[in-house]
Amino acid sequence: MRRNSRPDREAAGEGRRLKLPNFVKGYISNGRPYFYYRRTGVKDVRLPGMPWTAEFMEAHAKAEAAYKAPGPVVIGASRTVAGTVNAGLVVYYQSAAFITGLATGSQSARRNLLERFRIGFGEARLKSIERRHVQRYISLLKTPSVQRNMLQALKHFFKYCVDAQLIGDNPAEGVSKAKMPNTGGFYTWTEEDVAKYEERHPIGSKARLALALYLNLGVRKSDVVRIGPRNVKDGVLTDFQPQKTSRTGGKQISVPLTSETKAIIKATPVTGADTYLVTEFGKAFTAKGFGNKMREWCDQAGLPECTSHGLRKLCLTRLADIEGMDVLSLASISGHKDLRELQIYIDAADRKRRARRAIEQLEKAQKRNTKVSKRTSRLDKSTEK
Repeated sequence: MRRNSRPDREAAGEGRRLKLPNFVKGYISNGRPYFYYRRTGVKDVRLPGMPWTAEFMEAHAKAEAAYKAPGPVVIGASRTVAGTVNAGLVVYYQSAAFITGLATGSQSARRNLLERFRIGFGEARLKSIERRHVQRYISLLKTPSVQRNMLQALKHFFKYCVDAQLIGDNPAEGVSKAKMPNTGGFYTWTEEDVAKYEERHPIGSKARLALALYLNLGVRKSDVVRIGPRNVKDGVLTDFQPQKTSRTGGKQISVPLTSETKAIIKATPVTGADTYLVTEFGKAFTAKGFGNKMREWCDQAGLPECTSHGLRKLCLTRLADIEGMDVLSLASISGHKDLRELQIYIDAADRKRRARRAIEQLEKAQKRNTKVSKRTSRLDKSTEK
């Protein structure tokens, strides 16, 4: 097979709007698709079968584990010049700050960003990089989100370099970035969206089970694929640690399952022993694999704007709409560390309640004024007589 052939988009899943797992490239040779796990500095690994199947993802997980194993031999490490960004990245990728300090998903994202930075600065000496250099680099990036993500990656890398005494100061500190536009984030599902989804995916389907778990527990995609019978005690999701905040001191959550959720779990014919949501092969979903499946379910229901994260927002919105709900109560379910994010839901719900009460008071005042006006009119008529 010619390895330098152009990647085939349909083989890579783009023809079906299916994203490939991280670091996977697809090729066509003699009409057959081939997939490889490709990472900088190591030999490509051939992956069997088609993306997101159990066989494929097991091989992908093994390739990831081999790449991230303690003390890997990185091709080209011996040829890097000491004191350069290249040399710094080699040791950073093997450090505890990177391997245990970042979640698996964050590691992949950060490495991608830093490899982009390496293209322009790999041969530069770490000690020669100043804040003005980083500021110029960040300012040239096209979008606010890319600027934010790149700056986060550089701050963490340079902090490691400071801690390892490779440099004296962190040149990424104090660097400014473009302000993120206030778009409201992910689209929040409406009750009408939920009704359409439920109509398309009845109780007993895997899709309906996913909806129930999201709206009951308010979890993220990375967590809904991990929740199963082992996490539930006496009908309560007990002492569950959200993955996103597992390395940053995030709080565990304990959330009771509603009677509806329990009934839907019981009515679903196929669930896993470890996780409720499983693939057609009986394996737990990966977060990205489940994201693709959720996208498929939403499209089937005619909901192109809806995403799994939007369900988390709807769960919090429903809770905030309850009279007397407070931020701490919301946080006990969502696991948020920053209560300011949850205050947005409380404030929005409070504005709705205030507006509703204001209109009710207006209508009462109008009725009173109407009665007074009618009484005055009758008195005026009687006086005329």
